[in-house]
Amino acid sequence: MATKSFRPVTRETSALVRERGLRAVMVTLVGGVIELRAKGLRSRETVDVAWCYYAAVKQRVAFERSERLRTASGAKRRAR
Repeated sequence: MATKSFRPVTRETSALVRERGLRAVMVTLVGGVIELRAKGLRSRETVDVAWCYYAAVKQRVAFERSERLRTASGAKRRAR
C-alpha cells in the first residue's frame, strides 16, 4: 500500500514553458490536487488528480482508436 499525501510536496520538473521567458515548471502535490506554476512566478494552475487520470485514459483510448482505424484503412487500400 502506498503512503497517502497529506503534506505539500514540491518538485522542479524538466519541462519548460514560455512564460515571461523560458522557465521550468514547478509541481506541488497537495492531497488530491496538483498545482502547476512557472518557476519564479506566483500564478498557479490547479488540477484535480482524478481529472488528470481520466484525461490520460481518454487520450490513450482515442489514440488506440485512431491507430486501429489507420491500420484498417491501410489494409483496405492494400487489398484493392
